[in-house]
Amino acid sequence: MGTFIDIHLDHDRLDAETSRKLVPACPVDIFALDGERVVVRPEQVDECILCRLCLEIAPPGAVAIYKLYSGEVLAAESAETPAE
Repeated sequence: MGTFIDIHLDHDRLDAETSRKLVPACPVDIFALDGERVVVRPEQVDECILCRLCLEIAPPGAVAIYKLYSGEVLAAESAETPAE
């Protein structure tokens, strides 16, 4: 967990294809592959620029970004529910 940001992954909702897409999508290298499973690189978490690319790629509920400084949570949503 970072000082300002924490990122949670729900591996039950992430398939191998989506996991492979998350790694190159992140501009600050927060994600890495461990076999076919995507993991969060803890040393990179506070580098998150809140670009939301991971949230756009992931299925609903699969990725959540916690802003520890404000208590706000950003989460992957369904395509029918636009992100605010």
